[in-house]
Amino acid sequence: MMGIETKFKFKSKAASLLVGVSMLAISSTASGLETLPEDKSMSGMKIELVGRDDLWTYKSCDNYNESPLTKSYVDAGKLPPVNERMPKEPWMAKTDQMVDGIGEYGGTFRHVIGGRPEGFNWLAGQSQGWGGINIQLMESLTRLGPLWQIKPEEANPLPNLAKDWEWSSDRKSLTMNLIEGARWSDGDIFDTEDIDFWWNDNVQDANVASRLPKDALGAGTTLEILGPYSFKFNFDEPKGNAVLAQLAYMGGAPGPSHVMKPLHPAHNSDATYESYANGMPASVLPIVTLGAYVPVVHKVDELMVMKRNPYYWKVDEECNQLPYYNETIYKLTSWDDRTTQALAGTGDFSNMENPGNYVEALKQNKDPNSPVKSVFGTRLIAWDLMMNLSSDFGVSSDYERELRQLFRNVEFRKAISHAMDRDTMGQSVARGPFFHPHAGGFVAGSPFHNFEDSIYYGYNASGANSILDGLGLKDSDGNGIRNLPNGGADLVIDILHSSTRSTDIKLADAAVSMFEAIGIKPVLKPSDNTDAFTDNGNWSMFIAREHWVVATKNIGDRLPTTTQNPAWHRDNGGDLLPFEETLVEKAKGILATNDLSEVASLARDIQRVRTENVYTVGLIQAPAALLINKRIKNNHPGAPVYMYEWAEDGVMRERLYTPKADQLDEFLPGVLAEYK
Repeated sequence: MMGIETKFKFKSKAASLLVGVSMLAISSTASGLETLPEDKSMSGMKIELVGRDDLWTYKSCDNYNESPLTKSYVDAGKLPPVNERMPKEPWMAKTDQMVDGIGEYGGTFRHVIGGRPEGFNWLAGQSQGWGGINIQLMESLTRLGPLWQIKPEEANPLPNLAKDWEWSSDRKSLTMNLIEGARWSDGDIFDTEDIDFWWNDNVQDANVASRLPKDALGAGTTLEILGPYSFKFNFDEPKGNAVLAQLAYMGGAPGPSHVMKPLHPAHNSDATYESYANGMPASVLPIVTLGAYVPVVHKVDELMVMKRNPYYWKVDEECNQLPYYNETIYKLTSWDDRTTQALAGTGDFSNMENPGNYVEALKQNKDPNSPVKSVFGTRLIAWDLMMNLSSDFGVSSDYERELRQLFRNVEFRKAISHAMDRDTMGQSVARGPFFHPHAGGFVAGSPFHNFEDSIYYGYNASGANSILDGLGLKDSDGNGIRNLPNGGADLVIDILHSSTRSTDIKLADAAVSMFEAIGIKPVLKPSDNTDAFTDNGNWSMFIAREHWVVATKNIGDRLPTTTQNPAWHRDNGGDLLPFEETLVEKAKGILATNDLSEVASLARDIQRVRTENVYTVGLIQAPAALLINKRIKNNHPGAPVYMYEWAEDGVMRERLYTPKADQLDEFLPGVLAEYK
């Protein structure tokens, strides 16, 4: 890796992991408005940022090179020559930003994940298995993951399937131009027919659970097809580049219309929306994708094998078709096992987000023979306690309706925040300097976060009790549990949490005594499918990971920009609290501007309004560490576990490779996906 020192600057912070910032040093006498105490980043690395044009371009080659695997299919007459499989101007990775240079073909890349493929119709909101499968399948119009490398003044969404775009002078229309001649993995051309189907039959169809909500780009937005590779969005009011962020991973990922259109009720009178959603089941492979790899084998709860896509539309500067690996394997076990296997060398990649593994990872860093090195970044992951703010959605009793009104009272939300002993919570997960209080909203490592913007209602159990007394929530029957006003029912509140994520479990367990200390009886409700509860509104409180890093990304997941978002206030038409209406106006401002400094200013306003009103009760925030096996090359130094997107996209996996001498045997050597 000679010469890298000129690009990447490393700063030693040997003592940072030993000293950190102890939450014990934080005042626990909060009463009223306070700002969040500053902490120090655990990151030991500084990175020299680059320009947008330094990462990739779109450029044609006279001739293309390909993997020996795809060449064997060409020679056998099963595939057209590589030159015929490539688009007019492929996406081309710049060599200067490939830290180990041009790769070598072959080998396998091993993942371990806790997710399970629900199905492969991402258009209808199905999950393909969080942890990498989905990102490898869902190529989107724009891209955010690599933005962590880009200079702040240039950090607008990057091109991907849409290679360029142009705003009208009044910013009420956006014309986008697709890459020309790219093909789906079965050889069918990708064009605006796929865009039209994605938008009109999925995003705009209220019966389809599209990843991009219907009004995410603004109510009244329409799509105009201009040609086979060009289309235009028309808006009711001026928009800005935040729209482009909504068109990145998940939101702007078209599906194969030639496969899915015949299954959609709008085009098939015998179809139902349920049959459409399940139209690409996880049990029937291979599926059709624009991604670098195609699923070919799925053993339920055991394994997913994906082989290279012979029609993949990306190359390097020596005109080698990407990716370099022939295969990726996903072992379907658990999220904790993902980190365990990465540390042991039996897995090649892990977003180490479970702080319970952090101490062991630090110990392993000292071993020169360790197969991986853990690089901790800034605090980018956080956990919140959410309260269901919907007045009626999911309510099934008068008691639940009265609870919802309590949750909608900001004084009650403040009391719950004061009851949370963040220090105890953090140390219950892992001993050490890993945790810092979280006030909700943007996490400490976000480029949009300033500590002085976070209004913080810190640990103060006596203050919490005083607030609850003032709300008339007294223990009127003397059983140690507060009652609803006027001698109402005992204050018993269900707390939903994941049963598969150990940190969520530990935080929920730790919270029990804190609720009891203020006279509330908590009833823990573990679930391996918390989405089912949040989707139908049948929950009261919810402890989960809820980290917001980028103001322009998935803004509807954090603010009530549509009637079905966020998860803690669904079906909110006409039900917004006054401060939520303020948040909506700020969000509209972000969506309407191309001025990054204005976005930053609006984000600061949002953070103040959101935290002052305790939109969610922030609990703790922590760093994460990216684990990649040392045999994997082109792993860009300093890639964060999560910034503009998850590391699965941030590392630009299409460029990763293993030198021939270190490659592992493939699970399915000599095999490509074959379609009937």
